[in-house]
Amino acid sequence: MGSVYQQLEEVDISGNVFTSKIPLGPEGLLHGTLDNGLRYFVRQCSKPKARAALALAVKVGSLVEEEHERGVAHILEHLAFNATENYNNHDIVTFLESIGASFGACQNAYTSADETVYTLMVPTTDLKLLDQSMQVLGEFAGRIRCAREDLQKERGAVLEEWRMNQDSQGRFAHAHWKLLLKGSRYENRLPIGLETVIRNVSAQTIADFYHRWYKSHRMAVVVVGDFPDAAAVADMIKQHLETAFDGAAAAAGPEVPKVTFDNWQHSEPRYCVFADREAPDSCLYLSWKMPSRPTATPAQYLEVMKDGLFMSCLNNRLYRLSRARDPPFFSASMSDESACGSFDMFVLGAVCEEKKTLRALEAVLTEIARVRLYGFSQREFNNAVKGLQADIESTYIEADQGYCTDIRDEYVRHFLGEEFVSGQQYEARLNKTLLPLITVDDINKRAARLTHQHSAVYKTVEHKKWSGESAMRAVVLRVAAAEQQQQIGPWEEPEMPDSVMKQIPQVPDEWYTSCGLHPPDHALTPPTAAAAAAAVAAAASGDSFTTSVGSPRTPKRS
Repeated sequence: MGSVYQQLEEVDISGNVFTSKIPLGPEGLLHGTLDNGLRYFVRQCSKPKARAALALAVKVGSLVEEEHERGVAHILEHLAFNATENYNNHDIVTFLESIGASFGACQNAYTSADETVYTLMVPTTDLKLLDQSMQVLGEFAGRIRCAREDLQKERGAVLEEWRMNQDSQGRFAHAHWKLLLKGSRYENRLPIGLETVIRNVSAQTIADFYHRWYKSHRMAVVVVGDFPDAAAVADMIKQHLETAFDGAAAAAGPEVPKVTFDNWQHSEPRYCVFADREAPDSCLYLSWKMPSRPTATPAQYLEVMKDGLFMSCLNNRLYRLSRARDPPFFSASMSDESACGSFDMFVLGAVCEEKKTLRALEAVLTEIARVRLYGFSQREFNNAVKGLQADIESTYIEADQGYCTDIRDEYVRHFLGEEFVSGQQYEARLNKTLLPLITVDDINKRAARLTHQHSAVYKTVEHKKWSGESAMRAVVLRVAAAEQQQQIGPWEEPEMPDSVMKQIPQVPDEWYTSCGLHPPDHALTPPTAAAAAAAVAAAASGDSFTTSVGSPRTPKRS
């Protein structure tokens, strides 16, 4: 544990603070809501110099489409760069090109099932250009032109994108989407839409969709960059976005369809053997769906931290299995993902030898069952905690190293999914405060959610179908039976010394004094040779610092 981590001041989470929303930050952030309901976030960031990252986030995607509109939300995204009330014939693209910004519907906009987000990266050397870029966001928000001639120009580009989506990766994504979301409205709402709709949809249908769903209260503008006056940027947003909507666009509009827990949960696992001759590897994908997890409060964030430590411990075991003499897979790891606005999921992916996907399936399911039976050891948990502590320290140290695009995307996620954004220093302090509240028993309980009865989806991918779904089902049931009968033994943890040195050499206090350094507090921790070496390097370079004790660790970010 580094000295910076030890000195971090903890956050007060007593009383109602623990279940209250984490305040937006850091200091200097300007945020608010316009009279028409549109939200805005403005923050200064000097990386890179003389650039600002802008975003218009809209809480509308392909989920709201009716059957005859499938693909319209994505087409509308393309039309935004074609023409608006004040820009004709790709004038927006010409403007972006003239200021050296990236441009194009595929480069700085995306449409998902739940949202549409437009992004710009513009220079700030001339604030007039930033002001005009804000005007462009206002055009996207309330003035996209949906004329017949505009649509005809974009059909070809959207159709080409649809064709590109028919390759092996696209076919896999489509099959995976339908398998995960079967029975819910999401199942038939892939953003790319249907070829027949792309070819035949009318401009009026797109215009109706635009005016029905693009409402100011569903939008937010985020501006993060290297500009001298954040208040002046906020005034630009007010000037261009308050006037971007007529009375109808500012009205409430219809409600976005709700996809509830009952729409996607299932107690019986779903199986799929995906065979495609273009598949480059033999892979295994296991998914367990769960309700979406906002991180708006310390209590909610604590649960996500527990999930992270669980995955860290499990991934360490999977890594050790992949390094065995005859491993069941080449690599395997678990992560958590947001599948859509309604649910998240744990996803375990593995790459294995051809024709060995069933063996890999049995190995990973057995390991998860082993955790349910015996849990992780205190030593495994402590190692995961040390890794997280190192990440927390790096987060704090690198608080001023964030790029404007990354920070912009954080505020977009905050608007769309209640992810807290408080600044890296506060986040590091909050992590340090919450970490001692987690025990090894807390993370061991996480494995109970990863059974075949908890909305599980099991899928193999190979270039040829070597086994069927019935064989996969047999493996799942065999592991479940072995767990029930406790035929799975405990994890055999390799013997590892606490230190590579039998006796840690002591460094005399006089040595620190002779180097112009303060001796460490021996009551807290004994000085080591590593600390002495670090002190020597500092003395040689003329740096002055407080030595930290322990093995050096390369800074990293999660």
